[in-house]
Amino acid sequence: MAKKGDGKRQSGGLLGKFVRPWGKQRVSLTKAGKKQAPMRKGKAKKAKKSETTGQPLTRRERQIRELKTLAKIGKRDPERLAQMISRLLLEGMQKEAEDRVKFERLVWEKAEKLSEKKHKEGEDEGGERPAQPEE
Repeated sequence: MAKKGDGKRQSGGLLGKFVRPWGKQRVSLTKAGKKQAPMRKGKAKKAKKSETTGQPLTRRERQIRELKTLAKIGKRDPERLAQMISRLLLEGMQKEAEDRVKFERLVWEKAEKLSEKKHKEGEDEGGERPAQPEE
């Protein structure tokens, strides 16, 4: 027969099933600005330290990380990957069109400045300014 004082305490019955989980919970100190301390069950997990903390990623490393992320997305949801790729291509085409328009405006402004400069020089040399065709 087992004595009452021997070994670990054995809680049996209905009440023991409800009380047992409370013995495993751990309470941490309340952080500043929080009302209550978070309740945690089991052992505390150590925070993982990232390998590249403090070191900025190179351009190539960022590209590799982005491609790996896209590969994971493609395995899980191919439609979503297709949408992302089409959006990226569309944004690239829009940026190229905007850059082309910007370049054309720059060239047009330079051409207008040169033509105005030539007209002023011609006017200063004694000739009347030639009539400009209206658009």
